[in-house]
Amino acid sequence: MNRISKTLAALMAASLLLLSGCYPEQRNLTDSSSTGQTRSAQTQSESFSFSTEDMKGNEVTMDNFAHAKVVMFNMWEPWCGPCRSELPDLQKLYDKYQSEGLVIVGVFSDEDGVSDIVSQNGITYPMIRSCAAFDRFQSGYVPTTFFTDGQGNVLSDESVIGSNSYGEWESIILSYLNR
Repeated sequence: MNRISKTLAALMAASLLLLSGCYPEQRNLTDSSSTGQTRSAQTQSESFSFSTEDMKGNEVTMDNFAHAKVVMFNMWEPWCGPCRSELPDLQKLYDKYQSEGLVIVGVFSDEDGVSDIVSQNGITYPMIRSCAAFDRFQSGYVPTTFFTDGQGNVLSDESVIGSNSYGEWESIILSYLNR
């Protein structure tokens, strides 16, 4: 392979990675499996709980979602293009499946621009600040998404790493709702 072909191949690989997720330079990525689309989080039998705040400073815990059949925690950041681009699709899915027991929760740590992005995209699902409890699901990339039931039981031992299309998310969501 000549030098130009190698360079083009490297650029294409980097572009694909950027399209599916963002990686903050300050994070130390130690899980080599995170370059795939899933990452082991914990076993299904473990329960997840947390206490944090929403964008208005109100306390939010797992108990707030006890009514849900499926809770989709989407960890994202305002500086991440793929994160921002999937927000409208997540809102559409929330609107469509909320009555069937789906709750989508946006989880962010960098507050700069969050309220503007949420407002511009008409996001009505809960947005909460990240806390230490979410660390066990972190992949080093955003977006990273995991699913629980309303009692905090983790539904899969795999986190979904990277953004997805409406159809891809719908397929994953329906697999949990139809259990």
